[in-house]
Amino acid sequence: MKELQIGDVVEFQIEKLIKGGFLGHKGDIEFFLPKSLSGLKEDESVIGKNIKAKVKEFKQNSVVVDRKAYLNDVKEKLSSLDGKIVNATVTKIKKNGLVIDLDGISGFIPKEEIFYKKIDHRKYFEEGDRVEAMLIDPERRVFSIKRTLPNPWDEVKNLSVGDRIKATVSHLTEYGAFVDIGNGVEGFLHISEINWDGINDLSLGEEIEVEVVEINPDEEKLRVTRKNLLTKPATIFSEKYNVGDIVEGIITKFINVGAFVEIDGISVLLPNKFVSFKKGEKASEVFEIGDKAEFKVITIDEENNKVIISRKDAIENPYDIFAKNHSVGDEVEGKVKYITDFGMFVDLGEVEALVRKEDYSNEYNIGDTFKGKIIEINGDRIKLSE
Repeated sequence: MKELQIGDVVEFQIEKLIKGGFLGHKGDIEFFLPKSLSGLKEDESVIGKNIKAKVKEFKQNSVVVDRKAYLNDVKEKLSSLDGKIVNATVTKIKKNGLVIDLDGISGFIPKEEIFYKKIDHRKYFEEGDRVEAMLIDPERRVFSIKRTLPNPWDEVKNLSVGDRIKATVSHLTEYGAFVDIGNGVEGFLHISEINWDGINDLSLGEEIEVEVVEINPDEEKLRVTRKNLLTKPATIFSEKYNVGDIVEGIITKFINVGAFVEIDGISVLLPNKFVSFKKGEKASEVFEIGDKAEFKVITIDEENNKVIISRKDAIENPYDIFAKNHSVGDEVEGKVKYITDFGMFVDLGEVEALVRKEDYSNEYNIGDTFKGKIIEINGDRIKLSE
């Protein structure tokens, strides 16, 4: 008790609420914090909270402390340090930044205020490290390390949209990459801007050329593209093939509107409507990933980087083949594929046939076998009846 003096700062844990305030201990010393001097809510939520306060007076069995006086002193000290560089000690390393101590005052350095580059600060600091930091928000006790250093963004203020610059891939993410343009400034390269295929084919440390898409040094924002500097795949394709050519490709991916097909390393589109002569048939119903087939080039649009191919235009029309091999009155057999209000469609292999409601009397479900006679053959329209 005699070691303490009025005005000293003490730290202790609140153990319980009593009438008029809070009690806590440190060693054999009991501290009493009056409610009026606490700045705390008088409820159970404060129990277990570590606080700092100034010694106000000595009672027979306890030391009366004033937390508000301590907070006012901290506020005044921080206000005097606003914008100044101070030395502090790292006390805790968190995912979102560093907790620091400045002569008994705790503060925080957000990860965005540690480096100008987007790197993991946890690999560069340990508890107990001394750092230089600048106070940038006295109210919230927020500090910054990077603002004590020369700002590399000042060096890129002369860059403009459209400028081409050399860069090094500094780290990769699932949505793209960050590239260092040589002085610590990093630009964001979205995955859609890496190449025309939308695939991240970059590696760490790789040197590439990029074009500035957006730059705002004041907000430390730089977006770049690599795609714009690469020849469009449709242009490369046009150097070898023309509309109408028959080409061989491999099915690589299915999408809602069709499939992607690789031809000589270039990904082109096969829309569902160009897959087969059957109405509504999708690429995923006809092919499997890795299948090889021949296709006809329908569109080469270099400006929009679009190449469209067709499977059905590369094969003989199966309805013409059916007409050559069948006549009205022939009996055929197939599986019920669709059932509509006006009838049902029967899969006869490479072609489909319609059976109107008035031309059958039995009940059928999808997948049932239907046996019937051909009553009409007219181009891609085939009609059957029981």
